[in-house]
Amino acid sequence: MKDIKKEAKDKVKDKVSEKVKEMAASQAALVKGAASAQVAKVGDAAASHARLVLSDLWYIIKSDRKAQLMLVLLIVAMICWDMPYISTVLYPFKLFVTMIHESCHALAARLTGGTVSEILISPDESGLTYTKGGIFPLIASAGYPGAAFFGALLIWLGRTPKEARFVLNSLGTALLAVTIFYAGGGIFSFIAMLAISGVLILISRKASEKVCHLFLMMLAVMTTLQSLQSIQTIFLASALNWKLDVPNDAELVAHEIGIPAIAIAIFWGMISISALLFSFWISYRPKKDSAVSPNSSSAVTASPEISDIGS
Repeated sequence: MKDIKKEAKDKVKDKVSEKVKEMAASQAALVKGAASAQVAKVGDAAASHARLVLSDLWYIIKSDRKAQLMLVLLIVAMICWDMPYISTVLYPFKLFVTMIHESCHALAARLTGGTVSEILISPDESGLTYTKGGIFPLIASAGYPGAAFFGALLIWLGRTPKEARFVLNSLGTALLAVTIFYAGGGIFSFIAMLAISGVLILISRKASEKVCHLFLMMLAVMTTLQSLQSIQTIFLASALNWKLDVPNDAELVAHEIGIPAIAIAIFWGMISISALLFSFWISYRPKKDSAVSPNSSSAVTASPEISDIGS
């Protein structure tokens, strides 16, 4: 009799266990289906937004004269970047980007609780920032992406000529402060940093509004190009296992966090390109304003605003 009761209890337990498993499997299937649907919605929304951004960028390239001028400057700079003699004209701009790169390291050190001993700029366009304390992976990561974000910021700040003078003067003053407090490494480094900040302040105060705007656009283009080319060099150095005298920023970060340097370079490149494209889009995207006349039920849509560089 006891065996019969035990057998019945076991059967009941088995049935309950099977029912629970079926319910759990059904619930898991529902959750998986909902998650898949949500991922599909997010993917569709992202694809739709990407198509909108690309459409706006294409419209910008075709119709906005400031954007066209910036693209021309970018193409010319890319062609002349390493050409003999001609590249000498770009040398001051390359030193400017090096100073921005090293200043980003210094800023990251200060923001993470560290201190900055000195910033050094060399005649070969390289630079070093000596820091103590802070969060080292963030400090080492701040250089190349930081320069790219700075280039994106200059693109956004240089939307109109009337803002260029203030931006150049503010930038020159900030770099002058960096020079006074942190310049080191010899006479060339100090003179180069002092000259860069001084030229920016001089142009902002003496040049015309159009010249200030054009110069700011050139700084944005050079900063953008230099940062992307530097990230490309780091990627090739990591992929081809080049042996350099001094480890690059990606190798320093890789040593600290255990991620391959090539993966870090790819990540930096992705976020840098994304920041630059977003800045270009947000700065020059078409502006369509709809207004309804009080005496009419029809809506009037203004054409996208296109302004000349000298406006």
